[in-house]
Amino acid sequence: MKIPFLPRTSVALIVCLLLALPSFPQSGGSIGPSKGEIIGGIAGGAVVLGGIGYLIYHETHKHPTITGCIASGPDGLSLTGQKDKKVYALSGNLAALKTGEQFAIKGKKRKDSTGKRIFQVEQVAGDLGACQP
Repeated sequence: MKIPFLPRTSVALIVCLLLALPSFPQSGGSIGPSKGEIIGGIAGGAVVLGGIGYLIYHETHKHPTITGCIASGPDGLSLTGQKDKKVYALSGNLAALKTGEQFAIKGKKRKDSTGKRIFQVEQVAGDLGACQP
């Protein structure tokens, strides 16, 4: 026996609607993310941006290391860089430095008002022995 078109179509539509009921929102019909999901997304984005900012700051604010021989002059101790052959007047933590010795030191490069190169010593990275002529 064949069921006529209209009842057959009606039954099919009712079955489809009943099967689709679980897909309707359960929270009163709101669409989109909840407030908690939005706050979580914003917090996650802030953490990622903060981490990237920290890494950029950390990488761009590294203090250089200069290796060279220490000499004594009229203005105090100076260092002649092994790589660039530039002479730097030394300031800062100079207690461990000895004239005639080669050192690797960490600090900040700067120039005074006359253009003289100054290296602000923050840490002695290593004593490399006597200077080579």
